[in-house]
Amino acid sequence: MTAKLLLVDDAQDANVMLQRVLSQDGYEVRIASNGIEGLRLAYDFRPDLILLDVMMPGMDGWTMLQRLREFSDVPVVMLTALASDEHLVDGLDGGADDYLTKPFSMTELKARIRAVLRRSTGRPTPRPRSLRFDGGRLVIDPPSQQVLIGGQPVSLTPTEYRLLLCLAYNTGHVLTTDQILENVWGPGYEDSEANVKLYIWYLRRKIEVDPRKPRYILTKRGGGYYFDDI
Repeated sequence: MTAKLLLVDDAQDANVMLQRVLSQDGYEVRIASNGIEGLRLAYDFRPDLILLDVMMPGMDGWTMLQRLREFSDVPVVMLTALASDEHLVDGLDGGADDYLTKPFSMTELKARIRAVLRRSTGRPTPRPRSLRFDGGRLVIDPPSQQVLIGGQPVSLTPTEYRLLLCLAYNTGHVLTTDQILENVWGPGYEDSEANVKLYIWYLRRKIEVDPRKPRYILTKRGGGYYFDDI
């Protein structure tokens, strides 16, 4: 069975090269250019291993790892130019399975990947855990793509569902409209801020007790939107 790898790094040229080389070895490789997209693909793609860069703009690798461990035990190899013992210990204590310092050779990277995959062989593939908020009143279950409010299913359009996941993956983290557009509608999508506002309103009408006084999806004036950790 082909192992699935998720590469999370903002270095686009290096990503393309790594994807090509690792694909030639039989791996199925997906790329995320930032931590927000990485969390989404960790849910949707369900990789067998994640290669995670530390120093990325916006959400860095440490933050993504912390949020990832809230719902997944997938093995993670940290890739970083930070070579101190302190950073190594921080990464392993934070939930990483291995730590590789840049620059590294492809031979070493491949060996680390094989070793981590061997250690995880035989473990059942973990089912991503549901996201629960407000004492369980709001439940998001990505594997079934179901959203429950007070135990009752809520009907969302595909765009509304992707928007909710994007915000929920990044609970407490303010996302700009550009980040939302890129991660919900896709890279290169060109539309106005009004479109994001419209779908935020659609979503609030469906999941908030009072959409005019939202509890879950909040607005950061001059900044964007964020999902409140309640």
